[in-house]
Amino acid sequence: MNRFQKQEVERMTEFRICDSESVQYKLLHQIRTGAMSTRDLDKLQAQCTKELHQLRSELDLLLEELREIVRQSGRYPKRERSVA
Repeated sequence: MNRFQKQEVERMTEFRICDSESVQYKLLHQIRTGAMSTRDLDKLQAQCTKELHQLRSELDLLLEELREIVRQSGRYPKRERSVA
């Protein structure tokens, strides 16, 4: 792996991969061409797992806000619905 690629992997942790399509395409290209080491792939997997957890948490918060808006409008039952 060259110096540029190492810098790209190190910069991954400064932002979310899901926020940049160009970074996603660069990473896909590097993975497909075998330009990433096992260690870099492990870091990428850890970053993706972290981002997924963050996104799920954000989605939970947004859904709760939407439920509260609907409750206040009077169009949502008072008791919580369970998701199966």
